[in-house]
Amino acid sequence: MMSLSKSALLSAAASLLFTALAFAEPPRAPKPNVLVIVLDTLRFDATSFGGRSEQTPFLASLASRSVVFTHAYSTHDFTPPSHFSLLTGLRNGLDTVDDHPQIGIAWEAKRLGYDTFGTAANVLLNPIIIAPLAAFDRYHELSAAVKSNAAAAFGAYAEIDMRLASFGLRATPHNRASVYYSAVRVLPDVAAQIRESKTPYLGFVNLTDPHEPWVPNPALYPPEKEVVPPAFQPDIITRSFNPEFAHPETITDAARRIRVQDKLRLVTSPRLIALDLTPAQLATYRARYDAEVRGLDLRLKEFFTQLANENLLDDTIVIITSDHGESFGEEDLITHNFKDRGDYESTHHVPMLIVFPPRYRVTTRVVNEKVSIADIPPTIYDLLSLDWSPLRKKYGARFGRSLLPLFMSDKPQYTAVATVPKTLGKVPTSAEEEERRKALKALGYLQ
Repeated sequence: MMSLSKSALLSAAASLLFTALAFAEPPRAPKPNVLVIVLDTLRFDATSFGGRSEQTPFLASLASRSVVFTHAYSTHDFTPPSHFSLLTGLRNGLDTVDDHPQIGIAWEAKRLGYDTFGTAANVLLNPIIIAPLAAFDRYHELSAAVKSNAAAAFGAYAEIDMRLASFGLRATPHNRASVYYSAVRVLPDVAAQIRESKTPYLGFVNLTDPHEPWVPNPALYPPEKEVVPPAFQPDIITRSFNPEFAHPETITDAARRIRVQDKLRLVTSPRLIALDLTPAQLATYRARYDAEVRGLDLRLKEFFTQLANENLLDDTIVIITSDHGESFGEEDLITHNFKDRGDYESTHHVPMLIVFPPRYRVTTRVVNEKVSIADIPPTIYDLLSLDWSPLRKKYGARFGRSLLPLFMSDKPQYTAVATVPKTLGKVPTSAEEEERRKALKALGYLQ
């Protein structure tokens, strides 16, 4: 038998090892987690990206590893239809044959093996009103959760009522809920969801701090007291309004009569018309709103810091945006929900950034091209290597586009194909109509 020298044996072993490595499949990067954070009612110019560095310094700090979109626009100026776009990629579709759970990011991510969850405090974001929300494995509608544990909420109301009173607001159910369901309570629920989730996961969260009635943290924005404008009514939704709004036919000035009548066609309540508000009153509302935004930015910083310390963001892509903006006198209107016919910049121009984990080696990239929140789902599909062309083929221009080509040169390597949702022939049920009506009434949008 021929014997081999030690050097020959080592050479042969090295050759075999090289051959094995040459044909071995390269290690694959783990599928990314995706977290979508919607900062409800946040207009673009209320952020540091809009030129006010003091407003959202933490969000601005995320830009070092983000793609920032300076011209992102919502599809609608109202929560349900805009969230439908953000969840499905369809610019329109709420209460149509396409409104069902088997469509959108939660449904598609589950098919890919993702664990899915959502957390929202906005009473309009429930699966009865927006069917695609029903596809999440776990969905926490915090308003419903507190109803089942009323004692816990009641215990917090004494402090909340004092805070409301310091800003001149009454302790109505809506005002109490707005303060109770702030980021200070929502984000811990999100963190718990993340800890409990299997990876990869897709999460969705809605934070409503910038939404009226604008009751900022007194530590960040002390109540104005002596500097409150004359006749200022802190609660915009329940304020008394000019009697001519109720009877525009009595206005003798023809130009003003036409102007008031035009505005009344856009709103669900005359209180959303700003023609009777002074510049000082509008500025006070806006100052409180801006303070709410600053407080939310601080809460987000605490949230991200906590998750980073627990290494829970190492493989997570975070998409941050808003569902619509807010008007403060633009086009003689205040708040939002004007049938998409208010001032477009104030009600539709929203922040949007995609924050990447370190392994993507993304540095700050600014995209100035006009984009839409309806582009978020196809962008997520590309990030998850899901071929979404069947959806584009079915819906055509109604469906968003992927934003990846705007900041990545590599094309996605698809490993799965999106499903084509069935057309279910859906129309709003009486239960859905009643649920939405109750929610809108609670928010003050219906009388």
